[in-house]
Parts: sequence; structure tokens; C-alpha cells
Amino acid sequence: MTAREGLIVTLPETAEGQPLWMRVVDGTMVQGGSGTHWLDACGLSALPDDCSVMLVPPAGLTALHWISNADMTARQGRAAARLAALSDSIDPPEMLLAAANENDDPARPHIVAVAARADMQHWLLWAQHNGLDPDAVVPAALLLPEPDQGYVMGTVGGSSLLRGREAALPADAPIAEMLVADAPVATLSADAVNRAAIAMLAEPSLNLRQGDFAKRARRPLDRQQLVRIAVWVGFIALAALLISLVQIIRYNSAASTLDSNSLGLASTVLPGASDPERIEADLDARLAERGAGAYTFTGPVAGLFTAMQRAESVSLTKLSRSADGMLTATLASAQAADINTVLIALQEAGFKITATSSQGTDGRVLADITVKP
Repeated sequence: MTAREGLIVTLPETAEGQPLWMRVVDGTMVQGGSGTHWLDACGLSALPDDCSVMLVPPAGLTALHWISNADMTARQGRAAARLAALSDSIDPPEMLLAAANENDDPARPHIVAVAARADMQHWLLWAQHNGLDPDAVVPAALLLPEPDQGYVMGTVGGSSLLRGREAALPADAPIAEMLVADAPVATLSADAVNRAAIAMLAEPSLNLRQGDFAKRARRPLDRQQLVRIAVWVGFIALAALLISLVQIIRYNSAASTLDSNSLGLASTVLPGASDPERIEADLDARLAERGAGAYTFTGPVAGLFTAMQRAESVSLTKLSRSADGMLTATLASAQAADINTVLIALQEAGFKITATSSQGTDGRVLADITVKP
């Protein structure tokens, strides 16, 4: 598959060097340069959303291994190849990243690239700082096409590289001359290297963005899924509403039944009772007329006198019973705290009280109270 638009950025071998970039449109290089101002050079404010970005790290910082595991399945062989590449490295495995290619042929060796995790983090942070989120990070030597025999030599990012069928390394590496020996070496032109890099942009043979360095895929907005979610939310809301309505109906039915039963019981004492909310008041009034019931006189009076025993300085200046049976009294004391002691005692005894304070002509504190069981 060929990318509609792409950007290939090759990092320099040294900190003083400048990255090289190449813009690709429809499989063809349209612009290129050095530095990090590719947007300005291309006359763009931002890269297109569908633009594929490939980052090529320095060749000297990535070691490549060709490891065969013909007696294993492709998946098992890939895992074993990563472990073998890590074991052949000098640094501890926890400090390294080993990424294998997607080779599904057990007869062919797996290509494993090993790089320091710190270097990988540095490359991705550099890319992020320059507004890039690479889709692929590909070792520089793999940009050269695999030869049918011998080796090919080409320049990537200013570095001369060699690649054979089962080896890839910088051309100036100490082991290069011994490894090549008498094998034929074909020199690739810059255009040939660019074409190979463009082909790698569309389908990388090995991507270092694996494991915890894998690029997080942005899932497109699925309108059908949103519609399904909205429908389910509507069903849930409707079900909750129906449950609430059923409960309200049940509560109203139970309340109506209770009111009917209450009216039936009250009619034996109060003929003609028709309002459930008036039953308690009418019964209390009837009992008050008889001097009994909740508004009986002796109960509240006894409770008041018992409460006054807690404050001997409190005196009773007025005591009466209203037409509805409510006990009304006036308490007097030199200190309001003593009256409060009596009121608290009444509340602790279970009586409902009200109190209004005032100042007497003799300077004492007066409290007009009502007491109800």
C-alpha cells in the first residue's frame, strides 16, 4: 500500500548534525531538505491528518541481528529471536528494546533490531518536540533493499551503509571489510535509496515502535456506535422512569388503602369523618372535651412539676389549659439558664414544648410555654 502523503526524517549521527527530511506525495519525493523547518519549506501550517511519518534513527545506535528458528512456529521463533538478540547484547536486557520483523515464514531468519530504551525515548521526545508522532521508526540500514547476492552500499542520512541478505552495518565498521571479503558490492544511487525509503514508508519491514513504545491508535468516531449508545441510554432512562412510576402508583395505592382504613376506624368514634388529615385533630379535640387522651391535663402538669425540680429557683406564675387541651404555663426565674434547664428536662421526658421569653416588671426572666405530650 502506498501512502498518499508522507514525511521521512533521518536523524543525524552527531548532536551537531541536522536531520534530513523528505516529503512524499503519491509515492514520489516532491521536496527535501535539512533541519526541522519542513512545514515552512513546504508552505504548510500542519501536516495532513493522513500523512504517514517515518523516523530513521542513526545507524550506529541500532544493532541488527538475523536469527533463524526453523524448528519453531513463526510466532515462537519471533519471540525466541528477540531473547537471543538481547542475550548477545552487552547491556542488561531491561535497558534494551528488541523489536522483530513480522516474518511469517519459519524457514527465513527473523530480523531483530536492538536499541537502548533511553535512545528510543530520546528519539520520540525529539519528534514530539518538533510536532511529530512517527508511525514507524525504522533502522537506517533496512532502508537499503535486500540484495539477491553479495552486498549493496548506499548513503542514508549522510552515513554510508552496507546491507547483505543476513547482515547490515555501517560501511566504515571495523568488521565490514572482513564480513564482505570477496563478495560483490553494488553501489546504489541516491535515487535508488530514496525509492527504497519511500517503499519502506508505505510498508516498513521492521518497526521499532513495539511494546510500550507502540503508537497509540486514535480510534475514529463511530457514528453508528454513538447512535447505539444513545439508544441504550434512552432505554435505560425509560426503564428507570417506568420503575419510578410503578413505585409511585404502588405508594399512592397503599396510602389510599391506609386512609380508607383510618376513616373506617375513626367513623366508629367520629360519625361522618371524611378527611383523613383531620382525624387526629378531631380525635384529640374529642378527648380534650372529655379531659382524657393525649391532651389530658394531669400528664403534662406532672411532667412540668418534675422538670421544675431540677431548678429550684424557677417558679410557676401562671398555669392554664386551653380549649383544645393544650397546657399553658408561665415560668419565672432570675436567670434564663435555670428556665432552660426546665425546658430541656421536659424535652428529655418526651414532651413537645414551645417557649417565648420576656422581661418581668420585677426584673426576672419570664417564659410563656406550652406543653404537649
